[in-house]
Amino acid sequence: MIRLCQRVRLCLAVLLCAVVGGCAVDQAKEVATHRSVINADRPIEAFDAGSPLTLERALELANHYNERLGLQGEAYLQSLINRQRAAANFMPTLSFAPSGNVGGGNASTFQGTAPLNARQNLFNGFIDISNYRAAANNIQQQRALLLDAQATVLLSVAQVYYQILRSEASVEVLKNTLLLQQERVRDIRARQQAGLARPLDVAQTEAQASATRVSLLNAQNDVSNGRSTLAFLVGAPMHRSPLIDEIRPPETLPQLPELQQIAAADRQDLIAAADVVLAARYRVDAAIGQYYPSVSLNLSYILARRNIRSNTDWTAAISANVPIFSAGLIEADVREAWSIFRQAELTESQLRRQIIQDVEVAHQNVLASRERLAELDVQTKAADAALRLAEELYNAGLATNLERLAAQDQRLSAELQLASERFNYKLYHLNLLRTIGRLSLRLPGAPATRPATQPALTVSASPATMSSQP
Repeated sequence: MIRLCQRVRLCLAVLLCAVVGGCAVDQAKEVATHRSVINADRPIEAFDAGSPLTLERALELANHYNERLGLQGEAYLQSLINRQRAAANFMPTLSFAPSGNVGGGNASTFQGTAPLNARQNLFNGFIDISNYRAAANNIQQQRALLLDAQATVLLSVAQVYYQILRSEASVEVLKNTLLLQQERVRDIRARQQAGLARPLDVAQTEAQASATRVSLLNAQNDVSNGRSTLAFLVGAPMHRSPLIDEIRPPETLPQLPELQQIAAADRQDLIAAADVVLAARYRVDAAIGQYYPSVSLNLSYILARRNIRSNTDWTAAISANVPIFSAGLIEADVREAWSIFRQAELTESQLRRQIIQDVEVAHQNVLASRERLAELDVQTKAADAALRLAEELYNAGLATNLERLAAQDQRLSAELQLASERFNYKLYHLNLLRTIGRLSLRLPGAPATRPATQPALTVSASPATMSSQP
């Protein structure tokens, strides 16, 4: 009896250690599992408010602090846990199930046993294998979605970053124009007092200056709102930090078919859609597996016994379950699994065609923006020359004030469009990288100050010379 009690205590101690060990979870290690995928597991330098901010630095901060990536990363971690859960179906289960009773209210009549039970699944119609394979594909899907979410966040940061630069450039142009227009308002008023200008000329000049002032206020408000949005995206104060643009887009681009091939291979959302199709197919096999019989092995070993006579310390039993009639439930599960599989295939096909269109549009936007830059440069120079000529003719009395104001408006419009298009061109190029699945922390044309999670695309005229920068 003493030996049996020792055996029971030993078994309880082992079970207690297993339970306590299973409850301990390393939270930091869990988080690092998904942060390492997007290269956000390394320490990052704290950003000082007011320090210069490059786009690459802004992307690094967003990659480290943006909660959206953390949320998607937890989904990736949960897929790893689900695979562990699916793998557990192949392993035996062990349980300690003591039981006893007292008869007649007398403790001396206590009867009980302390069995150790084990169960092993021998065959389950290939359901467990199919579920494990589906769980493995789900991991690949969630990993691809995490990388796709990273690219989406990085592009959002770039869009806000260049929106701020675009608005700040507009502010600078409008400030300089407003200073010039204010001088002209004072000049036209002096001319009116001298009898050389009409009240209409004064009113037109003041109206133009007022309109420029309103545009300046709008641009300043856009800068303020953009900086607030950027601070939200990167998780750091950005209101006083000067933005430094170091991106230099390449001069040439591959042909459209090559870009579409790159997108088909590198777009993470398309990779995720393909994994969804595979996982759905495995779930069809799991549903069909319900038609097969299942077999399991059950073992029981008695560690201790009290007031129960028996010559048997252990038992073994094999049980089988053969489905004969399920009222159509298995058939419904199989039909639903096939329907989900077809949905996944249609989703992947639609996404593939959408990506082809997106690449074409993004490629055309880059080319069109490059042509607009050239034409806007010509337009700005011509508008500047027209303004100088209008000023000379006005001072000589050969042109009206309205003609001079029209020339001023034309020059201001050309300068604003040129300043805006310079940043649009860079943003279009980054959007093209995002569309083909090559947007990462390492940007083309930026100084190599930090390692990257993915290579940045170096585009050239020939696919043979198109490579990835480390």
